[in-house]
Amino acid sequence: MHHMLLLVFLCLFSLCLACSDQSESEPQVQNGTSNSAVTMTDAGKASEQIIPADQSLSAHSRALFEWFDSLGVPNLDGRKYLQIYLGNYQTLRDDKEKPQYTNVFLLESTGSEKKTFTLGMRTVIYSDESLNMRTGEPYEFKEVDLREDVIRRLKYLRSLTPEEDRVRLIGRTSRELVELFILARGCYGAGLNQEAEELMTYMSEAPDLKTQEPPGKEGLQNALAEEMAYSFMWSAVKDFSDPKIPRKELLQRFREIAKHYPQTSYAARARESVEILTRMIQEDEAHAQKKIRPLEEMTVREQVAELIFQLRDQNATQHSQPGSCNIFDDPRDGGWLSQKVEGKGSPATQLVKMGDVALEQLIDAVDDNSFTRCVGYHRNFYFSHHVIRVGDCCQTIIDRIQPTGRRFDIEGDPQAAKAAMKVWYLGN
Repeated sequence: MHHMLLLVFLCLFSLCLACSDQSESEPQVQNGTSNSAVTMTDAGKASEQIIPADQSLSAHSRALFEWFDSLGVPNLDGRKYLQIYLGNYQTLRDDKEKPQYTNVFLLESTGSEKKTFTLGMRTVIYSDESLNMRTGEPYEFKEVDLREDVIRRLKYLRSLTPEEDRVRLIGRTSRELVELFILARGCYGAGLNQEAEELMTYMSEAPDLKTQEPPGKEGLQNALAEEMAYSFMWSAVKDFSDPKIPRKELLQRFREIAKHYPQTSYAARARESVEILTRMIQEDEAHAQKKIRPLEEMTVREQVAELIFQLRDQNATQHSQPGSCNIFDDPRDGGWLSQKVEGKGSPATQLVKMGDVALEQLIDAVDDNSFTRCVGYHRNFYFSHHVIRVGDCCQTIIDRIQPTGRRFDIEGDPQAAKAAMKVWYLGN
């Protein structure tokens, strides 16, 4: 009896957590949506025979599931539903250390790895060598009953006060609405149409935390699209800070946001990012075709031009909040001690060392909107992230060479600002 009570206790705790879009040490995460359904052995199928839909699922819900399936996500029909133990720790919404879990749908399982789809809409692969960073042990997977989990989850959600609901969502890159929708789609794929419809009803009636207004059935698709775009945009912007992620991959992710969520508030930013990254990739390829001499063999103007080009790979990290990203916190400038890299310093530092001779070309580049690898934010637990541009770096470098503190309106009239800067800094 005590053993059964303990199992129930642990399970209830798992319901108190909305599943994060990725675990702490995932070895391979496929961000964004996949362009094709799973083609490998469908070992994650709970049954080869999919239970046909019945009339308990509304036409509206069925239409939303068809829309979701058009986004290039994996097929969730008949998938096993797994619980993953993440370890014992305390989150912002806990008053003490507790066992923490996340849930996934199993897409495929081989002898050495599991391919899963998270409730945060990410495809994650766990291999036998993937260790839980908190426990130091391999991840623990347990198949759980999807219907029972949905019933318990809905009961828990309906018991929350608005303040409790707000606090438990702090710091999450995926929102409750998306996770519940993916659960509903999983239920539909398992023939649990009543549970799927109950989830859809709850989502349409639950008030938005910002507006306090429920989306309603007619507004549910727009609300879901907005939340999905929010999650993918946050993830893509943050990943600029990882130089191991190539610009071509980032470009594809912004293209998917613009394609799948064209009516959301993030679509314009995604389209702008596509335009900038497309140009940058073309410039990268053209630059790679050139025979680049060592800096020591270049003229001064050539050195400055080359270093300004290299600012697109400036890779500083923000270490405090509130605060800002100091572009000179690049590993090549020291950065955190564990990241220190020997050498002449980052491109920004080398330009500062060149001094006044670099000013004219730096001024000419202050309106360069190319992305760097520096990401700043107001707080890291909500989406306030932005990528520092090459032009921003040039202004910071100018201020470091000649720290006058004067600012110029680059965005309003770039050419007039450049002319004023040349008079101020160069006297011409």
